[in-house]
Amino acid sequence: MRGSFGMRILCAASIALTLPFAAHADDDPLNDPGVQKTLRAMANASTWFHPDLFGMTVGMRRYAHKDYAGALKYFEIGSYYADKLSQLSTGLMYMNGEGVKKDPVTAYAWIDLAAERDYPDFVATRDGMKAELTPEQLTQAMELRKKLGERYGDAVAKRRLAVQLRQGQMQLTGSRTGFNYGVNQAKTKDNCGPALVVGGRTLSQAGCGGDIYASDNWDPDLYFAKRDREWKATVTVGAVEEQGKPIGQLAQPNATTAPATDQSQKQH
Repeated sequence: MRGSFGMRILCAASIALTLPFAAHADDDPLNDPGVQKTLRAMANASTWFHPDLFGMTVGMRRYAHKDYAGALKYFEIGSYYADKLSQLSTGLMYMNGEGVKKDPVTAYAWIDLAAERDYPDFVATRDGMKAELTPEQLTQAMELRKKLGERYGDAVAKRRLAVQLRQGQMQLTGSRTGFNYGVNQAKTKDNCGPALVVGGRTLSQAGCGGDIYASDNWDPDLYFAKRDREWKATVTVGAVEEQGKPIGQLAQPNATTAPATDQSQKQH
């Protein structure tokens, strides 16, 4: 389990970075064209009044350049503003000993915090790591988890981000023309293209479309509901509909019904 889960998350999220979760630690992610494209998208994405997205994307960029101390610094910012991927990334860096000494207790505390919204992949990672801890380590981890929750848990961190979102919304202009939301990047074929999804977040690149005015970018309830949908995506299957005669009836012929084999021969 070690080192593989985060890669699965990020691949599913259309990000090719070899982050704290790399299955092949010796590979240089910067040599991968997909990673280069993702890093450009992160650099060009607007994080105006979205410090959760700012911390997460800058943290990933720092990690890709092997600046582990910088990555942890920015993941802390994302974590402070309720970004669960930043919290997971921090835990996995402690688990793998990148930028810090390997510390399974601290790693589990962060990963358990990241799983508090019950995102399936995050929960699976936490449960997999839990099985590797001793009872003593688990007790220590849960004590630390309580302390982390006081600063980074949803009960306090969501409120911080809600304040930022409302302040940003108040500073939007009344016109959709001429508004600069904090990213000064020219639109070119190199930095624009299909929307990229990083850690469950769609990155709206400057000058490349996207509606900065959309309600679910600024209304806290809608924003967090969108985040949850992105990480809890499910496929809904409708009710089963019968097509033709039920198989059960074909298997139980009665006195007035010929065996199924005879019926099939007559139909042909």
